[in-house]
Amino acid sequence: MNFRARLRLFFVLLVIVPMIALAIVLFTLTARSETGKADAGISAGTRTAFSIYEESAAAAGPALHKVASDPQLTAALASGSGIRQRMEQLVGGPLGIVAIQLRTSDGGRLIARAGSTRGMASKAAPLVAGAEMPGTLIVSLTDARDFAARVRKLTGYQLGVFRNGRLLAATVEGLGPRSRLGERGEPHAFQLAGDEFRGRVEPLHEPGGSALEMAVFRNTAALSDRIAHSRLLIGGLLLAFLALAVVSAVIVSRALTQQIDTFLVAARRLARGDFRQPVPVEGHDEFAQLGREFNSMSGQLASKIEEVQRQRGELTEAIRRVGDALAMGLDRDGVVALAVRTAVDACEAEAGRAQPVDEDAFRESVWGTDDEDLHEAMKAAERRAAGVRVVGPKRAQPNGDLEPPRPRRVATPASLGAAHALSVPMLGLTGSPDAEYLGVLSIARRRRSFSREEEELLQYLAGQAVVSIENATLHETVERQAVTDELTGLANLRAFHTILEREIERSRRFSTPLALVMLDLDHFKQVNDEYGHQQGDEVLSLVADVLRDFSRDIDAPARYGGEELAVILPQTDSEGAEQLAERIREAVERLEVPVVDGKGSLRLQASFGVAALPESAVTREGLIAAADAALYRAKRAGRNRVERAEPVPTAG
Repeated sequence: MNFRARLRLFFVLLVIVPMIALAIVLFTLTARSETGKADAGISAGTRTAFSIYEESAAAAGPALHKVASDPQLTAALASGSGIRQRMEQLVGGPLGIVAIQLRTSDGGRLIARAGSTRGMASKAAPLVAGAEMPGTLIVSLTDARDFAARVRKLTGYQLGVFRNGRLLAATVEGLGPRSRLGERGEPHAFQLAGDEFRGRVEPLHEPGGSALEMAVFRNTAALSDRIAHSRLLIGGLLLAFLALAVVSAVIVSRALTQQIDTFLVAARRLARGDFRQPVPVEGHDEFAQLGREFNSMSGQLASKIEEVQRQRGELTEAIRRVGDALAMGLDRDGVVALAVRTAVDACEAEAGRAQPVDEDAFRESVWGTDDEDLHEAMKAAERRAAGVRVVGPKRAQPNGDLEPPRPRRVATPASLGAAHALSVPMLGLTGSPDAEYLGVLSIARRRRSFSREEEELLQYLAGQAVVSIENATLHETVERQAVTDELTGLANLRAFHTILEREIERSRRFSTPLALVMLDLDHFKQVNDEYGHQQGDEVLSLVADVLRDFSRDIDAPARYGGEELAVILPQTDSEGAEQLAERIREAVERLEVPVVDGKGSLRLQASFGVAALPESAVTREGLIAAADAALYRAKRAGRNRVERAEPVPTAG
């Protein structure tokens, strides 16, 4: 996120978000305030309605007294007939009675009724003494419609009167049953004919056992208009404040970003290596101080870079000398480890490693931190550089192509997040098209990718390490060829004499026995004559394998010449050598050598001669002669047998 985006974010967090929250709070408070005022008006209207109701009920008292003492009604009650007729005569008239009811003493069952069913604000009294029909007399002077109209006129609120849930009177059409108006008590909102109303329902204490209720309410259109007007005013003020804040933020943001852009341009010049133009400084504020420090830093960087470049040149030259030393070394593992450490140090990496395709070429070498991200980045670079996936220290598996892809010959970078890696294939044969892929040399670090110069340096170190490995391999090959028989892989005659001389000297020094077994394949000339020299070579190779299988690590099997083989047996006497020779003879006899033309197989036999030091001879030549003489005795005795050399006569 850049600086401008951060400024915008701060503006949103510090100005816009609080303003939105303030608007929500003010809008909510406005709605609550206006609703509270409306509810207060409804409550006042309800109290006025109660007062009118009580006044009307009080006015019914004198009329009730006169009706209760009416002689004709008393006589009708006494006779039990004409009650209703007399009650109807009393309705209206000078007393203004709207309705009369006669109920049982408990006020429950209706005995007789006269007048309007909308009578309310009634008064009740027990019948006069002496009446044979006891009960309660209820008189009302108020019609529900008149009551509703009067309340509407005095309060300005709509009114509905209900008895037992049924509408008696209302000042508005479509009021319907009581159930549509909700619960009693606090003011609440409800709908009538699609319009919104707000009001409250309260009970009226009416004698006679009926449930009388009144609803005081009014349309909320005016309330909604007041709320909308208040919110519009608040919103306008907030928008004006927001506009002022935006203008101020833009001015401040531009001033800050202009100053920061100046430093950014200067920093980019520094990144390009241009230290000539300083940052312009004006005033004495923090930005001016920052500019002065920036210019001071620029000068110091210029001098430091010159020093680093000088040291870099010296380091590069030193690395060249190290590379030359690598190329002349014959310790392949030491050379590889030195190449890895030199690459890490020279390229300012944090980790490095050399991964072999075959452990016979060299052993894996790791240097630096064990950071998992760095090693994963090196793996990615190795796969891209080599074209194959290195699996363990032993071998590489192709990545799925029909033919294994040839490794690339240039340094290949790879990045995983903040980890940057560089890998170079280690190619034998000086990078020719048929180059042998020996492994990869990789380095990794965080934050900075590798430069072109570092790529060339890593390629150079990898090449010098490969030269050293090839020199060591060539040296080992020459040494091995000098002492190894090419056909059988056993020690050749030269190596045989060298090893035998060494073991004889050790036997004399430590007074330990030493034995020599010599063997010759029986009728080997017939094999060559009948099946060819290729078949003879196969026979010699298989018999050499038998010798290797039966030899210990300290033993030295060798090809003495032609079809004649030998085994030098340190720390073994003639009896032990004879037993070994017999086991080898039996193994050779069990061999079935396939004929090279695929038709059948050959069976082999061999004759053995065994001699030991010091019982058979005291010198190298004597030991060889004794074993050879025993071999020819075995030949003359019928072949396919083991003969032990005659003991040396002791001085008498």
